[in-house]
Amino acid sequence: MSFSENIRLALQSLKANPLRSVLILIGMAVGIAAVLHVVVLGELTQKRINERLQKMGSDVLRIRPGFSRMHGVRTGEKKVNLKWDEANELVAQSQVITEAVPVYSGGGDVAFRDKNWSTQITGTTPAYQHVNNDHPAEGRFFSAQELTERARVAILGTTVYEKLFDNVSPLGKTIFIKSQPFLVIGLLEAKGESWSNPDDQVFVPITTAQERLFGVDHLSTILAQMRSAADYDEALFDIESILRRSHRLSRDAENDFQVRRQDFFLATIQETNEELARFIIVIALVSLVVGGIGIANVMLISVAERIREIGIRRAIGARKFHILFQFLTESMMLGFFGGILGVGGGMLFNHFYIDAGLLLPWPWIAYSFGICAGIGILAGIYPAFRAANMNVIDALRHE
Repeated sequence: MSFSENIRLALQSLKANPLRSVLILIGMAVGIAAVLHVVVLGELTQKRINERLQKMGSDVLRIRPGFSRMHGVRTGEKKVNLKWDEANELVAQSQVITEAVPVYSGGGDVAFRDKNWSTQITGTTPAYQHVNNDHPAEGRFFSAQELTERARVAILGTTVYEKLFDNVSPLGKTIFIKSQPFLVIGLLEAKGESWSNPDDQVFVPITTAQERLFGVDHLSTILAQMRSAADYDEALFDIESILRRSHRLSRDAENDFQVRRQDFFLATIQETNEELARFIIVIALVSLVVGGIGIANVMLISVAERIREIGIRRAIGARKFHILFQFLTESMMLGFFGGILGVGGGMLFNHFYIDAGLLLPWPWIAYSFGICAGIGILAGIYPAFRAANMNVIDALRHE
């Protein structure tokens, strides 16, 4: 019997029990669609993380104060020990740190006309926009002269803009930060959320933040830009040496500051997403195995229902191999059609649900068809062998 004849007989058998066949196909399709959905989500997440890493810069170190300790136990209160002069020392004394940007951040209310929003007020210097890749979509960043004059000028993050302005350009408008008037001179490009929302803040000159808004002389963060990401170890050594000397720490004392790479948190998120994706794929593969068990069950029922047909075919000359191949073809067709349904459904679901275009992860599509065909073959081996090894006389006598 030719292969095409086997396929024709397999299709006839599947049509003879449409409900049973459809239920098995749905089980296989759901598993495949779930795998493709997780893969596409993983690719999109990876792409977005890479874009965020490029925006944030892997060559920037974030220096923050350490936590206070009481009787050797860390408290939740941060120390006040970073100064603007120390940021200047890092650039002056290190050969691998090219820029050190002082930052002071604090919470505050921002108001425009009848709208109010509680956000983060970030004071910094003009160099911040280059080190942290924060560039205005409209307007400009504040100048060195405005920094010196402690000017009341502000640059808005996109979240703050959306909360205060109704699709109207904020440039030239006066907002109130902690009840003080500020002129809006810029609107930053959106960065998107990660572990926090970098778009939910307002930038002002650090001199203005420290002296006019918060009344402090210390920093909450120093952003240290290295020559390249490869200089991390040397930059870390320089930072620790300079700050430990500035803070007069003894040799056996712990650092009273923290140094983290800008991409540290995004890398953590990436690892978590990968672990979660692997977990979901395992669950989806389990559903495929369950679908394979369903195929085996259907094939066993099919063999039991067609015992007399098998006996007639054997009596007129069909060999065991022909019977074996016929039932294997049927089980493989179930797996193959389940794969087609799952791939098609998965791609359409991703297209409309994720709204990121029609993404085609070709390697996983090929894996999906291979998995479905493999499950179909494995699930059909025992029923096919059972059908092929039936006694011809007993099969002909079966009612």
